[in-house]
Amino acid sequence: MLLREVLAGGPEDVLTRVLGLSRERRRELVPELTAVLREGREVVEGPPGSFGARDAEGAERASVALMASVSARDPLWRELRVGDPGILRRVLLAREPAERAVLAERAVRGPVGWGVVRELVRAGELEPVRTAEYFAGWFGWHWGEPELPLAERLRKEPGALEELWELLPVEGAGDSSFAAYDKYVAESEKWGPALVELSRSGEVDRARLLELTVEVLGRDFSAYRAQWYTALHEGLAPSAEERAGLQHRYARLCGSGLPRTVSFAVKALGAVDKAGLLDDEVALRHLPAAAAGRGAGTAKLAVRLAGVVVKRRPELAAVAAEVFRAGLGHEASDVRELAAARLDVPLAAPAPVVVSDAAYPEPVVVPWAQRRMLVRPLGVPDSPAALAEGLSALLADEHQADLFLAVLGGASRVDGDVAGAVAPLVKRARKVLGGRQPSLLQQLVGSLVLGLAGQEVVPPELGSGWQLPLRHRVAALLAGTAVPVSAATHEGGWLDPVVFVTRMIEHPAVAEVDVVDALLRLAPEGRREALALAAGLSGPYAEVVRYALGGDGVVAEDWVGLAATRARYPEAADPLAALRGEPRPEVVWSARVGQDSFGLTKLFFEESPEPVTPKGLWLGWATEWPWDGVWDGYTLPHEVLSSPYDRDWVDATVAQHLFYFDIEVADPTEIAGLTPYLDRPSAPGFAGVMMIAAALNTRREEGAQLGVDVAVALFEQRLLGPRALGRALGVLGAELTPTRLVKRLSVVAGEHPAAVLSTVDALLPALDPGLRGVFALLELAAEQLERGAGAISAETRQWLGGFSGSSKAAKAASRLAR
Repeated sequence: MLLREVLAGGPEDVLTRVLGLSRERRRELVPELTAVLREGREVVEGPPGSFGARDAEGAERASVALMASVSARDPLWRELRVGDPGILRRVLLAREPAERAVLAERAVRGPVGWGVVRELVRAGELEPVRTAEYFAGWFGWHWGEPELPLAERLRKEPGALEELWELLPVEGAGDSSFAAYDKYVAESEKWGPALVELSRSGEVDRARLLELTVEVLGRDFSAYRAQWYTALHEGLAPSAEERAGLQHRYARLCGSGLPRTVSFAVKALGAVDKAGLLDDEVALRHLPAAAAGRGAGTAKLAVRLAGVVVKRRPELAAVAAEVFRAGLGHEASDVRELAAARLDVPLAAPAPVVVSDAAYPEPVVVPWAQRRMLVRPLGVPDSPAALAEGLSALLADEHQADLFLAVLGGASRVDGDVAGAVAPLVKRARKVLGGRQPSLLQQLVGSLVLGLAGQEVVPPELGSGWQLPLRHRVAALLAGTAVPVSAATHEGGWLDPVVFVTRMIEHPAVAEVDVVDALLRLAPEGRREALALAAGLSGPYAEVVRYALGGDGVVAEDWVGLAATRARYPEAADPLAALRGEPRPEVVWSARVGQDSFGLTKLFFEESPEPVTPKGLWLGWATEWPWDGVWDGYTLPHEVLSSPYDRDWVDATVAQHLFYFDIEVADPTEIAGLTPYLDRPSAPGFAGVMMIAAALNTRREEGAQLGVDVAVALFEQRLLGPRALGRALGVLGAELTPTRLVKRLSVVAGEHPAAVLSTVDALLPALDPGLRGVFALLELAAEQLERGAGAISAETRQWLGGFSGSSKAAKAASRLAR
């Protein structure tokens, strides 16, 4: 049988035909099928000026034929994809049991394969697959029917409540964990509340769930993931009798390496003691670990609990003394004082742990030409199934800038049955578009899904401001006229200059908005090579592209010329001056807290010299009053999708938002501002440091957690200056909440005590000594000083002289000034 006969018809026909061939004949066809697959997927230009696979349908048929032909362990499987669960089911069932098991482990890495494998396992056709990839699939499973609350979906899914007991003890990684999943979804979609609801209804064994959460905490998962289990345990609201039954497990957790877990355990033992049900001997044997561990609050609770026990049962004094002696060696002086009082011995100063504060420099943002942006290539969808998966993720959570840019790039290149792949998303897209005040990205993603599915949809109005390129690209995709010269090539929205010039050579007469968008994404690397390549560029934008890359020439003072100048001199305050050959002063940022014209307290940023026309974002189309009437929803998280050159502007905007909207239900702008520093660590500018400071001070737990994560990560890589952070916190002045701030800084101090001491040292002189709660900052600094984390400055010592009397602040100031 000839190859063209084998590949005739649809994928189902091809599979039937190949399965009818002998094993030897199938192997003979593998080289030819591989060539068809790769040639069909080759990206080529097609009318009108679009890109796509050379023969997507032929490549799909070849992929199906190869699935039925190659060995289960052949590396070629990495290139084979199928979006039809029926075909994958037939492929798996046609294999011998040993090969079937290997293929099942490969298949569960994709959402289609995960569902098929689980179905076959339940039917007895496959042995259970319990790899890390399989368990990760549960965190994507819910999006198949997101309109239902998670508890209801678990009830409907066959076997889900039984398999739950296998899933719960798995730590997971990245986004595939309970803690990460529950962080950014609605309450009805969270695993924690769903499990609480199911336990109340009796569908999940409550006692078993309580025991499992405590058992998992004993495994010392990462602190971030372990806290989800403590929250679930407390969410179940165990009774005194239930806690008493678990008290031996609680006691063993006192030796955990995670401070939060130890705190949870000691508090639980305290609750058992209040109910009069504590096993005193067991508790006292484990409390020494808590009394000596990190965290002054937990250590004090452990010492006090031991004191209560020995007061009730004096015969246990010798055992309790072990707890008190452990407290004598604690890093916090108040714990040592409490333990010494229990033992009735004089307090001895602990040997300091020397930590050099010189290990934390005050880094500055490197000059533009030395920055490296082309670090992580953007993963652009290369098949209809991958494109649909990206759109599905964006419908669920639109706060994914890189994924949105990747989808825009993929949608202009992917060929094949795109309409069929996105058809299952139509219902969700309509629901998103019909929601109350959808954000800009929700509007664009929803419209794109409907358009790609062949549904009637109104193209987005172009509007103005930073959103114009995004609206333009979606409208062009819907019209079939997209020419992706500005499509980002790397994470962060950056565009490789060489790739850009190559695209411009192929498409010299593209829309002005595409050229401007591309110019304002150009990374600093590769410009010399790109300029040499641009010598062969023709068309209306040839000169302006060469100028942007550093070439000679003069460009007009229009939007394209301004964008080219910004690309060439990204740190200049006045592009018009640069065009005229005049000096190009760089912008210097500052900030202050004050009242606006309505008497509202806000965080204001000032730029000197003030940037001139065009005002606002440097994308070139700043929104001006009167407002153009296009409502974008709360779009602050998405402004990062505009020019990556506007990083400082976005950081400043997020800092203002965190400061002013200091409530839990505010729009999560910190996702756009802080997450990039975790994904692509770099030294923040002034606005970025102010954003971290605002996050550490906010009452919003999600924003504060991100702020802590970023501070720890940047201190670890020496990319954040501790004194710069202290000065930024000082800008907030009377609007600081020291007791709240100290909770966040204490977490950072666990890893970087010298950095936190330096931060607080820079902060204190900027504060009013009468600020409510300032004692907490003084105590935090004193604890780090006693750890040997460095020294305080003469300026801080002079400021401490303003305290007198016997207040908590005065005592803490005296302790710090020793």
